Parts: sequence; structure tokens; C-alpha cells
Amino acid sequence: MVITTYKLNSEIEKGELRNLYLFSGEELFLKEESLSKLKARLIASEMEMEAFSYNLLHGFETDYGQIIAAAQSFPMFDEKRLVVVKHAEEMTDRKLNLLEEYLKNPSPFTVLTFVYNEAQAFWYTPAERGKTPEASEYKRKEFKLLQNYCTEVSFRRLSEKRVEAWITEYVRNHEYSITGEAISYLIDILGTDLTAIANELQKSFIGLGEQREIGVEGLENFAGRIHSHRIFELTDAIGTKNLAQSLKILHRMIEDGYKPLYILQSLSRHLTKITSLKEDVGKGKLSSQREAERGFKSTAYERLERQADMFTPEELASMFQYLSSIDIACKTTSLKPQFLLENLLMELCQGKGVKINTLRR
Repeated sequence: MVITTYKLNSEIEKGELRNLYLFSGEELFLKEESLSKLKARLIASEMEMEAFSYNLLHGFETDYGQIIAAAQSFPMFDEKRLVVVKHAEEMTDRKLNLLEEYLKNPSPFTVLTFVYNEAQAFWYTPAERGKTPEASEYKRKEFKLLQNYCTEVSFRRLSEKRVEAWITEYVRNHEYSITGEAISYLIDILGTDLTAIANELQKSFIGLGEQREIGVEGLENFAGRIHSHRIFELTDAIGTKNLAQSLKILHRMIEDGYKPLYILQSLSRHLTKITSLKEDVGKGKLSSQREAERGFKSTAYERLERQADMFTPEELASMFQYLSSIDIACKTTSLKPQFLLENLLMELCQGKGVKINTLRR
């Protein structure tokens, strides 16, 4: 059975909990939020006593025997025990019959929750499947087994519309309000990554002081400045065909902790904004969002206008085509994403990147 996060949270509030859960999907923030709610509901004892009723295990350093032993232990000072297995996709124990025996007859005093980092984290890339077919088959069997016996909660990435609603609710729960333009600005900078968005909003809460409304100017002052600045820098360097500067900015972003795939997505979103702005200007009118940003005299908007003049529509179309090829190559080859991003910059700045159809052979 698959249920939504809304259904899970509703059941937690009512205390109507199941004995077996499987958390799947890419949205880590919502997973952690639901795990916190589970723990708060089940573990009422003091922090120094919670070890008697709560176990946090990790798939890369545990086996089914340890998981089952923890799940079969009686809770102390609480009505139920909570056992959470994070990074379940990294389990290496292949005694599936041992796991199935417990799943068929779980302890009524335990809520056992398996957490996969991604919806299909057990799938390897085609190159890896070719090297380790047995491991790949085992992971599929394990996940299918958990699906058969556990209530699966799907934590998929939210659409932009749902993220907009989530931001509004998150801000309201912290007794603040946020303008529509500020919501659009956050999504433009960070995409739909709720963890990143929540972190930036927390910075804004601290920086606002007595002010209770978050606007674009506030976000530019307190949140996302470094990330936004770097993406603008990178686009500037690409627009002027400065390969050395482009590579320098890319490596600096990676050193700062930005993952290559995240940089690729951010660059794609940024170029989408430039394309949208060029189209609006070409039609002689701006969208309501762009008009609002212009009204705020946003520095980011002014830089976006300048960058829109750097690229022709044909250049932007070509860039999107190459970005798409890089994205596919990241997911279907064993080549490192950083190498593919460096190759992307070589192609965009000098037209000398290795063609992706060659890389995918």
C-alpha cells in the first residue's frame, strides 16, 4: 500500500500508527520532518531515557539480524519502540528470508521504518548494472519485499505549485508572511529543494528582526546571495566566452559544497529565466512576475536584463540542447558529473567540448 505524506502525518496526529513503513522518494526534508513527528508521537520519555525505546540504524553499517533484534525488543517507559533504518538502500546483508520472517509477523510494540534516500536508490546506472548484476538484482528483490509488507510513503519532489503552497505554510507556521514575488525569487534561485529553501528562510527570519513580512529585497539581503551571485558570475563568463573564468567559478562552487548535478539544474533554471525575459521583451510586454521584480528594483533582475542581451535566441536553444545531453549523460554513463560539467563549459565557451554522443558509447 502506498500513502501520501499528508495521510501519514494525519495518522501520526491521531496516533493511528502502523508497524511497518517504507519511506521512498527524493524529498529528504519531508522525510526528516515526518520522522521527527513519528519520534515525538511515540517517544514521550526524557531525552536521556529515549535510548530504551528508540533505535537509529544505518544500512551501510548494520544487518537484518541487528534490525530484527532491535525491533523485537520491548519498549521501556513508552508504549511503543521506534526503529529507524536510514540509508536502507545501502544494506549488503542478502539474507532476505530472515527479513521476510520478521515482516510477516512484526512486533506489535514496534514501529519499524526503512528510509531510502531516493525513490529508486537501489537502481544502479547501466554501467554499474553491467558490472554487478547480482547486487542489482538483490537490491530490487529487497525493495520489492519491503513494498509487499510495509506501508510505503512516497516522498516525491514537489511541483513548483506545491512548493509555493509549502513555502507559504512554512512561513506562516513561523509567524511570518511572504510576498508572491519573494516565493518566485526563492524558487528561481533554489528550485524545489525544500531543505535549501528552509535553510534560506531560517536565515531570513534571523535577519528580519521585528519585521514580519519577507520580500524580494529581504531575501537578497539575507538569503541565497552567494548561490545567486555565483550563477550570475558563471553565466557572465559563459556569455563572454571566458573558459578559464568559467572553470574557476565552477570549481569554486564545487569546493563550496554545491553538487555538480545541482549546478547543472541551477544553470538550466537561470537560462530558462533569461529565455523567458527575452520572449517577454520581444512581445513588448513583461509577465506579471517580471513586472513585480522590476517594481522592487531587484539587483538580480537588472543583471538578468543585462545577461538577456548577451545571448541570441539561437544560442540559448543550442545551450539548452547541450544541457539536456549532459543531464542524460550524467544519468546513463559512468563518467563523473564534474567532468561532464567541465566539458559543457568547454563547448559553450569555445565549441571544443567532446560530443556527448561519443561519451555515451
